[in-house]
Amino acid sequence: MTEVVIKKRFCGPKTSGNGGYSAGLFAQIIDGPAAIMLQRPPPLDTPITLRPSDGGGFEAVHKDQVIAKIAPASIAVDAPPLPDKNGVQHAHDHFLDDVDGEHMLPYCFVCGNKRDQGDGLRLFTGPVPDSPVNADFWTPTADLADDDGLIRPEFLWAALDCPSAFALRNELRLSLLGKLAVDILRRPKVGEKLTVAAWRTGADGRKHFSSSAIYDGDQKIIAKANAVWIEINDPAFLEKLKTENV
Repeated sequence: MTEVVIKKRFCGPKTSGNGGYSAGLFAQIIDGPAAIMLQRPPPLDTPITLRPSDGGGFEAVHKDQVIAKIAPASIAVDAPPLPDKNGVQHAHDHFLDDVDGEHMLPYCFVCGNKRDQGDGLRLFTGPVPDSPVNADFWTPTADLADDDGLIRPEFLWAALDCPSAFALRNELRLSLLGKLAVDILRRPKVGEKLTVAAWRTGADGRKHFSSSAIYDGDQKIIAKANAVWIEINDPAFLEKLKTENV
């Protein structure tokens, strides 16, 4: 068994862990591509145990409550053309214009517009004009790296998470991460010029599907993901979330 702790810095909503970052921590118990199925909001600043599951695979547990199911996975993406730099810059700017004062989770570690430079990832993946892709540039910093100088896997999981939500392009409806499956082909170095892109792949009732990828400077995919998002229609929950995250 292994224990992990999601520090407050790595929140999504203020009171729970960012889904992608948390999933990346949980995935360390798997050697290779993994799928994380979130069952409950990951708690902050408290030990979470990673252990084998009675039904096979693994699980993340806190106080006998299963936070997530963990299993090996196979990830496939059919990526649309990567937009040019002007398109990505437009997407970044459009995101900030669109969410000004309206972001549901403005303190999210990945996409929060109220996180300071050097604190959050500040990935602002807006829609690229005339493209199904949402995208932004990303240059990872030294605080995200392991001792080998490469970016730690949980931050790549985080970077693949929120963009896949904004790629659904249904910002007026809140969706929460249900499942994230990630394959890291190569961990980037500190200071690498990267692009993060995501696109919608389908829907089934309240379930919405998307994929995302991180590209290096040669426009090669170095990490990829498939995501399932669950649309939330509970007015009381939405109001609670809004109140907690102002």
